[in-house]
Amino acid sequence: MNDRNLSRAAKGKAKESVHWHLGWWDLCHSLEGTRRPIQWSKSSVIFTTHEYQPLVLARHFPTCRQFVLPSPDAVLKSIVSYDPPTVLSLSPTDDWLFAYFPGKGVDGLGCLWRRDGQLDNWVVREFWGFPMGGGVVTTAWTSGQREWTVSETGTSSRLPPLGPLTPIASPMLFLVTQNHQIHFCYLPPFVSSLKVTKATLLQPTPTDSIQPHIDSGPPGKIGGDRICTQAAIGLCYQDSTILVAMRSRLMPSQESNHATESPMDLGLSLDMTSPAPSESPFVAEWELWGEELTITLCEVHLQFRHTTPPVTTHPLPPIFHPSSQLIDLAFFCPPPAQRSAPASPSKPGSKGPGAAAHTLYLTATFLDTSDYTSVPSSEIMCYTFTSRESLGDSHWVLQGETKRPSSTKLPCFLVPSVRRGGLLAGFLDIRGLLPRRKQKTETTTGAVEVLKLPDLTASEDWDSVPILSHVDHGNVDVPVSVALSPNEALLSCVTSPLLGAHTSVQALPRRVSGGLASITAGHLHGDLARQLVAALRARRSPSDIVHALAMPTLPQDAAAGTLCAALATMGADSHGLMEMWTAELLGVATEMYNSRAQRLGRGPEKDLCAARWRTAHDINSLRACCRAFDACQEGDAYDLDAVWQLVGMSGWVIELMEKLFKECVLVGDNAAAAPSTPSDRDLPETPALPLDSPVFLHLVHPYALSRLHTALEHVKRFRDHVGKLAAKGDNSHIAKDVLMDITDCSGVDLQTLGPLLSEILQDCKKLDGTALPSALCYLVR
Repeated sequence: MNDRNLSRAAKGKAKESVHWHLGWWDLCHSLEGTRRPIQWSKSSVIFTTHEYQPLVLARHFPTCRQFVLPSPDAVLKSIVSYDPPTVLSLSPTDDWLFAYFPGKGVDGLGCLWRRDGQLDNWVVREFWGFPMGGGVVTTAWTSGQREWTVSETGTSSRLPPLGPLTPIASPMLFLVTQNHQIHFCYLPPFVSSLKVTKATLLQPTPTDSIQPHIDSGPPGKIGGDRICTQAAIGLCYQDSTILVAMRSRLMPSQESNHATESPMDLGLSLDMTSPAPSESPFVAEWELWGEELTITLCEVHLQFRHTTPPVTTHPLPPIFHPSSQLIDLAFFCPPPAQRSAPASPSKPGSKGPGAAAHTLYLTATFLDTSDYTSVPSSEIMCYTFTSRESLGDSHWVLQGETKRPSSTKLPCFLVPSVRRGGLLAGFLDIRGLLPRRKQKTETTTGAVEVLKLPDLTASEDWDSVPILSHVDHGNVDVPVSVALSPNEALLSCVTSPLLGAHTSVQALPRRVSGGLASITAGHLHGDLARQLVAALRARRSPSDIVHALAMPTLPQDAAAGTLCAALATMGADSHGLMEMWTAELLGVATEMYNSRAQRLGRGPEKDLCAARWRTAHDINSLRACCRAFDACQEGDAYDLDAVWQLVGMSGWVIELMEKLFKECVLVGDNAAAAPSTPSDRDLPETPALPLDSPVFLHLVHPYALSRLHTALEHVKRFRDHVGKLAAKGDNSHIAKDVLMDITDCSGVDLQTLGPLLSEILQDCKKLDGTALPSALCYLVR
């Protein structure tokens, strides 16, 4: 652990075999609590912090578009007085962002941004100070936001709100600070300024006072201050009680009186000495300084009544653990099981005897670094809490604990995963082999597994995927901070700045076939399809799912099969809105096939992906043109304020129809279908597309053909309407001449084409309905 060794074994001119070993610098950020925070928003924006400047950086995934959030005025006036943010937290509504800037010898600063329309337009809403020794350790949001979930049977439903229900419309922010306080931040109705309510987490809130009790100074022991260094906030579905877990460290008091140490008077002679100072009070407690061996627990109740404090606290018995190095602390609340019959109506937050008990898991990761000559041993603990409704007792009760020790691999992160029903755990190898090829810049440094709760065993339903790390001159970067993508399809990792920090994206475990331990096509289709359906229903960005489907390592049939499974799932639970969801799926198909075409090399597969994404884009463009014409239509007339926009769309529709005519003519004149004459052989041949080419989907699929027919009808009516009008100005003359030239001088006869497409559409509706969805996803046949 003291040095990254490069072991080389060579015989003559044989190739060198280079290994890497995990170094102390790979674990220092976890042990010292200096990880760079990272957040992945539902609109597919990854937020990180600058390496050494007090800035918040953002990047839109999967593009390279980057921007920087505006800093608060206090930071801009004195940039050198603040460190980079140590806490970043996004609201469930995706429009609020909180960051905490630690101060360098000054008070820290908390800042709250509000997104204003565009993804890169963030405005500073509020910023306020935190005293030294009272900085923010962790955060949590609660709101009325309800997440969509899709069961394995294809039924879509919405989970209850996570956290206590409140009458406030905007999201509410909970902060746990170093001086063991909880801050409740919210915007009251019709009030422009942020309101902050505080309460201590080490003492129960007095019941005879409306205002919560706040200690004047940081609680601690004689000669030192007790500072919270790790914390986690546990929120539960349909439960108004919050559980807070804290890990503290005893440190020398910053306000200790050093009057006993009398300075030397330089005016005295050399033979005069100062009296010996009295024994310092720190000497007796020197061995007590450092991280405590307990995890402090406290219940927090949120109430909106005039006779009680808005935030009340009730400390619980602490949890003891002999290890003094806690590196991870997190809560996980399993989602409630779906009920077959609707539950009886009850008031939110009711605590009747028939209320169901809730379960909350607290996971903690410990490292033992007492032996400096060997690799640290690790231990993952899971503490199970259940709720009870007995009056006069605590709401949460510790039911049991589970231990998972390890001496061969080191855990680097634990992330709760709702869709996998457990924990995503990243384990680092102690050593590994560096790639032999110089052009290869990645190597495997560990694995990501899914752990079941509460036994912490590896789940048999999910495979294990490798952790790929960047290699540079024999050095290997390992993940320091991670964030799940909005749909839990990918994992974003930030590496240590000691070796050049960068952000990477990792794949996540997929469902496997239990006995075979291999990924099956059906499981792959089902998992990604359910994630895609949930993303579309929640109006979240599906960029992470599209990225997973567009990887060249995934077979193209598997990617198209995922779209078919998603379309079938939405069709069975569409409630008469199937056309709206079909348009959404075509948008996903456009992104997926376009991304695959950009990643593939030249060849038939690249050409096929390019043809598919263009066809899907054209179908959605026809739908958009029809909606635009409908918005401008007033009976048989059209709003001429948007005449140039309508002229442009008319030209595009005519060009698309001419392209379809050209391909149909080439197919009809194909040499394979008709014998060629000697005069034909002298002419240059234009290759004809096969009949299963995606472009012909416009003429055989009812969804695409109906949009094409409607768009052409709009163009014809718009041309007839403008042709009857007398132009009164130069702009009107030009617009009318351009429209007449587009429609009358083209190879498309709108008068006869409309009835012909109508007859073909009626025949297409008689096709086999079971084959139509797959044709729309594969964009063939």
